[in-house]
Amino acid sequence: MKYIYLLILLLIAKITIGQNVVNVTDADINPGQTVNWVKSNIYLVDGLTFVEDGATLNIEAGTVVKFTERADLGNPSALVIARGAKIFAEGTATSPIIFTSEKDDVNNPTDLGPKDNALWGGLVILGKGITQKNGNSLVNVEGIPTTEPRGEYGGTDNTDNSGVLKYVSIRHGGRLLATGNELNGLTLAGVGSGTKLEYVEVYANSDDGIEFFGGAPNLKYAVVAFAEDDSYDWDEVYTGKGQFWFSIQRDDVADSAGECDGTTPDDSTPYSNGTVYNWTHIGSGAGAAATNPIGWNLRAGTAGTLANCVITEMKGKLIEVQDKAAGVKDAYSKLVAGELMILNNVIYRPGGTLDGSSTGIIRISATAEDATASALISHLSTNKNVVLNPNLVSIGRNQDEKLDPRACPDAAAYVTERANLPVGDAFFTLVDFKGAFSSNWDELWIRNWTALDRNSHLVASPGTCAVGTEDEIVLNEKIKIYPNPVSDEFIIESTSDAVIKAQIFDATGKQVSVEMAIGKNENRKVSVSTLSAGLYLLVLTNESGSRIAKKLIVE
Repeated sequence: MKYIYLLILLLIAKITIGQNVVNVTDADINPGQTVNWVKSNIYLVDGLTFVEDGATLNIEAGTVVKFTERADLGNPSALVIARGAKIFAEGTATSPIIFTSEKDDVNNPTDLGPKDNALWGGLVILGKGITQKNGNSLVNVEGIPTTEPRGEYGGTDNTDNSGVLKYVSIRHGGRLLATGNELNGLTLAGVGSGTKLEYVEVYANSDDGIEFFGGAPNLKYAVVAFAEDDSYDWDEVYTGKGQFWFSIQRDDVADSAGECDGTTPDDSTPYSNGTVYNWTHIGSGAGAAATNPIGWNLRAGTAGTLANCVITEMKGKLIEVQDKAAGVKDAYSKLVAGELMILNNVIYRPGGTLDGSSTGIIRISATAEDATASALISHLSTNKNVVLNPNLVSIGRNQDEKLDPRACPDAAAYVTERANLPVGDAFFTLVDFKGAFSSNWDELWIRNWTALDRNSHLVASPGTCAVGTEDEIVLNEKIKIYPNPVSDEFIIESTSDAVIKAQIFDATGKQVSVEMAIGKNENRKVSVSTLSAGLYLLVLTNESGSRIAKKLIVE
């Protein structure tokens, strides 16, 4: 299969040898113009280049847009869609639109990899949506000099339409303007819900992958791979929606999976209230060299909903809800008020437990009002978040064809209960799994068009699901339960040579059985006559602390 893929690349390479290179500068796209970029050309953008107010840029499927590196920090090569302008970049799964460095031979999978970044700026879209920063509703975007008036975003129209990005891959960007001022791979500032954003990838960026500044853009089928800073970041009154987000981090440098801020200053109103379902995040790994301090960093007074997600493999803690002090309108206050909801997620790292200790998953703010994070712990438990190995098919961060982030069909993404989607919201797709991917190979939507696939990160053919760590695999093999579904009693059959602890939890995460010690090679009858019909989890823990969950259906 791989040889066929390489042959296709060679054929593409032959086709692209004769392509014209069209040089583009800031003088080339003026107010009111309609400009068409076609796949028969390669476009080389030099300097900070604006699609001006009233202009429209159409980009044909299969087009490659490259950017010069430039030595001067204050004027990186980047493409900016100004307020009032539109971009229509509609690729396909077989003919994506690629934004990348001039050094990138897009037909050579080994040319540039996950650590090659900061080679150009990024793609910036500015809209007329609602935002707020230090009391201002019209502000200059991060990464562009404040002296540039075309860098403004904001307004009153959260339905603003800036065009379409579909099957777009943004690679090797994040150029530094000044210390602490870099361009994200994709910046969405004041962008409205009238903009269509689907199948968008940011690969190997030195700053954040995708950052939202206010507005209400809705993003579906998104990938951030190997960003050196946060994978996703929202701030300044972001109120958009997302579904099917994927992120994976390098093992040597990375920041948060999601840095979710309310506004500036932190306790102001209005504030962010984003909604994301089905996000799979793979961190740097427990033994990584990366700083990788936190998974979901919910702070600066943000509200919002994170539901039906899978977050795993962080070196550090997985969740912090920033708790500054009593009386502050921080993210903790939003959690207590029911405005910040963390629902039905699978959260996992080796040794992780739902407590506030150093071995737990929760990072506690230094000046916390709730010094033990008891409210957060209760919220996670009550709202059906589970600490279980998600058993993704295969995790790999190198260009060695070992990444397959699908959910295994008998593992936590399927057997644990899912949160209901927002009622009557046509944006969201109803699925029977948590995280960004089903177990079906044909539905692995990051195949073909992404740099992850074309740069040989993804497996070439579907792998086989495993239960998890070697210890968990052994535990799964040595414990059987039957009958299932069950109406009165079932049997736990153990062939283990060690004692196994067994507990039953209902769909809310509440323990509904006494803790049972299943002896060596014991068959234990367990009554469920007092339980209502529904889905339960039988959680089994061995003497080393490894745990698995088996779905139990009571009729």
